[in-house]
Amino acid sequence: MVLTQETLAALAPDEQVMKAGQKLANQRHWQSLGQDEQALWGECQGSALYRVCVDRRSLKTFCSCPSRKIPCKHSIGLLYLAASRDNSLPVSSPPEWVEAWLKRRLAGRQPGDQPQSASEDQGATPAMATAKQSGRQRRVQQRQQRMLQGLERFDLWLADLLRTGLADVQGEMLRQWEQEAAALDDAQIPGLASRLRTLTTVPYSRPDWPAALLCQLGRLALLSEAFRHLERLDSGLQEDVRQALGLSLSTEELLTRGERVRDRWLFLGQRLEQRDQLWQQRTWVFGQETGRQALLLQFASGKQPVFPEHYPLGCEQEAELLFWPGAYPQRARLLEHLNPATPLLSSLQGAADFAGFLEMVARALARQPWLEHFLCILQEALPVCLDHGQHWYLRDRHGQALPLSHGPHWQLLALSGGHPVTFIGEWNGEELVPLAVLSATEGFCLLPPPQK
Repeated sequence: MVLTQETLAALAPDEQVMKAGQKLANQRHWQSLGQDEQALWGECQGSALYRVCVDRRSLKTFCSCPSRKIPCKHSIGLLYLAASRDNSLPVSSPPEWVEAWLKRRLAGRQPGDQPQSASEDQGATPAMATAKQSGRQRRVQQRQQRMLQGLERFDLWLADLLRTGLADVQGEMLRQWEQEAAALDDAQIPGLASRLRTLTTVPYSRPDWPAALLCQLGRLALLSEAFRHLERLDSGLQEDVRQALGLSLSTEELLTRGERVRDRWLFLGQRLEQRDQLWQQRTWVFGQETGRQALLLQFASGKQPVFPEHYPLGCEQEAELLFWPGAYPQRARLLEHLNPATPLLSSLQGAADFAGFLEMVARALARQPWLEHFLCILQEALPVCLDHGQHWYLRDRHGQALPLSHGPHWQLLALSGGHPVTFIGEWNGEELVPLAVLSATEGFCLLPPPQK
């Protein structure tokens, strides 16, 4: 396992943990260090002697310390120690506590298990299975009826809104939008409620905000209409409509209906946003052989979000992904790490210009109109700064440009050195958010999150 300093910094939950971990990357703090093909381990002396272990493939960590931050400073310190000195961790047989932790992880993961049907559950009689299935169908029908009633109210509100116009969308009117979103939550349509709340930030945010808001409201109206006529859609689009409204798949359903794809996946960048009092982390990966893009979504609550999975940004790794079913499968879940991650050194396959990239986006939206984000890999891109840093753009090889997200992008400009680079970012339909660059001189470099 070879990890870069940037990758390790990205694994740390915050800068404080990263710096504390770097200070622990010294053998004087450790004892019983070791490694094998599966794991790294050691015991770190702090206020007590803490046992620390890292799964080499998934970068999952274990530490006996009481810290709520995952990975903790001891886990980050062990990774920095392994990355900085080749002979710091001798190859040896793992102690019993390491073997026990790895066995628990393997038992709890079960990525390839096939789910059992209700009638196959141990101890379940056919009558019990039938009753269970009937109860499930009854709950589904009750929720569907509640959703249809909620959509009927939403359609009436939307018609009233468009009849009165969008000229004065502020103050009391925006509070009414929140009430409508709360009513959608009550009707068990959280996906539509979340999308409506997001639109409250659009008014007066830009000169052409009425047109942008009208376009987004049209997408919500289309979503409502699609659910009313779900039987007319093909199976993939039916899945997309349900998911967009907030009808999530269970793990059993996902394992049964999802698409498994093995590839050498490149972990290219990550975004963290707060939405509806929840933190949403989006990790973008790209399949080196299949050319497929995948979005790994995670959610967390609290002031300091803690996510169960940590991905090796700036690295490539052979792995198996499970894609959610849909007309244009984008969201995925990492099922199994097939080997340790290695630094991303190869060149990236990307769009030659913005015309090619936007054509890809148009094809995706034609198949699934409610996609919100896209991975943009653009070759021979050049950042452009206008008005002393007030406006930033990305220019392709033909001189065409798209706006970059609001905020300073001096590091992006410095990494380019005035020369074209391979740009990696996220496109939301309005602007590009830089995630990383790949240049001939600096190699792969992650970029800091945008400053608002």
